[in-house]
Amino acid sequence: MTAARERIVRFGAQGSLSGIISTPRDGCDGAVHVVLVNAGVVHRVGPNRLYVDIARALASHGFPVLRFDLSGLGDSHAVTSIGSLSESVVADVRTAFDFLAESRRATSFVICGLCSGANYSMLTAFADARVVGTILIDPTVSRTWRSTIIHHARRLRHPATWGKVVRLQHPIFRKSLRRLRSLTAAQIAQGQSEQHVDRVAPPDAAIVRTLLQQAVDRGLHILVVFTGGVNQQYNYRNQLFDLLPGLDFRGHLHLEFMPFTDHSVSDGSSRVALLGVLAAWMATRFPMSTQSQESA
Repeated sequence: MTAARERIVRFGAQGSLSGIISTPRDGCDGAVHVVLVNAGVVHRVGPNRLYVDIARALASHGFPVLRFDLSGLGDSHAVTSIGSLSESVVADVRTAFDFLAESRRATSFVICGLCSGANYSMLTAFADARVVGTILIDPTVSRTWRSTIIHHARRLRHPATWGKVVRLQHPIFRKSLRRLRSLTAAQIAQGQSEQHVDRVAPPDAAIVRTLLQQAVDRGLHILVVFTGGVNQQYNYRNQLFDLLPGLDFRGHLHLEFMPFTDHSVSDGSSRVALLGVLAAWMATRFPMSTQSQESA
């Protein structure tokens, strides 16, 4: 393991995007480059400086890491976008790839993010074949029947839950009341019945599954980490596989379940464990000798 050095970089149209690149002091010829994607509206340090620790840890193991602010966040300038937020984020990340390709001769990338950053990382992997790996920390996934039962069983074990139910203060009552009020307002304004009130359509699971299979087939490696910070959504180790039965990951997916830490992995021992998992996965999937041979 080697020490890391860091420098500020600006890139993109008129230098609108700003970031920090962490590189090994002993060189990194042929190494895959890692790009970190903002978690929500948190700038490039990440929640509780998680991204700083990830960047420095991976750089100290020989992997250059760019953590930058998406357009309009942190030190990056806002730019006019004609597409959706997702399209804008993917475009920014691909601009980061282009910058690293031009300035550092990088040819392949691992993209990493927490929460929404994980979601955007996967979208970028679908859109750009230069992505050879993704590190997804608490990405958004659906519940299964088992995770729903586990969630409600845990809630029912708390005496406070029963007290709120008796006093009609439980969230289920508040949600039902809000839904009834909004529905009534919609019916009055539009003369629509309940079944005709517009709803936001969920992502097409079949399309996501197809894109994921195509990405794995082309050789994409995936590391997924779920923490206890999203246990209302993901609460048992194999939930992801239950959501994607029969999908052939070809041994390219590795899953870590950390139920006793929070969403931003703020406790010291858990963070050390997470950084160790990330470094070991990178070293196993993208060994330096192999990368050097491929770039020769």
